[in-house]
Amino acid sequence: MNIFPELKNSEIFAGIADRDIQALTHCLKIKFRNYNKNAIIIEQGQNVEDVILLLKGSANVQNIDDLGDISVIIKLSAGDVYGVENGMLSKENFSDSVVATENCSVLLINIKRLLHQCVNQCPRHDTVLKNILIKMAEKHMQVQNKIKLMSKRNIREKVLAYLRSLSKAAGSPYFDLPFNKTELSNFLGVDRSALSTVLSKLREEGVIDFEKRHFQLKLKN
Repeated sequence: MNIFPELKNSEIFAGIADRDIQALTHCLKIKFRNYNKNAIIIEQGQNVEDVILLLKGSANVQNIDDLGDISVIIKLSAGDVYGVENGMLSKENFSDSVVATENCSVLLINIKRLLHQCVNQCPRHDTVLKNILIKMAEKHMQVQNKIKLMSKRNIREKVLAYLRSLSKAAGSPYFDLPFNKTELSNFLGVDRSALSTVLSKLREEGVIDFEKRHFQLKLKN
């Protein structure tokens, strides 16, 4: 299968000539995979061998505790990478799982090949690693924002803070949630029925309006 068009459009390969992108598929032992919605891309506890680059679709990074409760850590979208930290810290297994929330196309990049310069010491290798580190920094900022969100005192404050962040990112009072209600409750760490109650109350108060995942925030940011 020819994956070159997918690679060429990825930010990870920005600034790299077409012929060098082709060469990198061998240098980094790149593999291409398709996953259906709800498929497990990386399983919690799985051996660390590859970094994943999401080319198409979306996925949740999530953790299942000893009681079977699911916590959604972050959402991955097209262009995001996951798993580099494990290789840098020499972890043997992934601490979280990655689950497709829609049909996905994924690149698997060998983590040893990525983190260790090839014998030719080619600059294209350094460019890929630099681009990946930039994407990691962006994702780190999302995690920092998640920590701030989780520090809110109650469900109402968490919901409003999260909706404000989505509205700000969209540059509009109208925006779409990236999660369904079950995923949102797992992301915010709250009970689903309690979340539904708070959303309904906020709509009754005229603070928000929504239809399925499409929301309007009526408060000024």
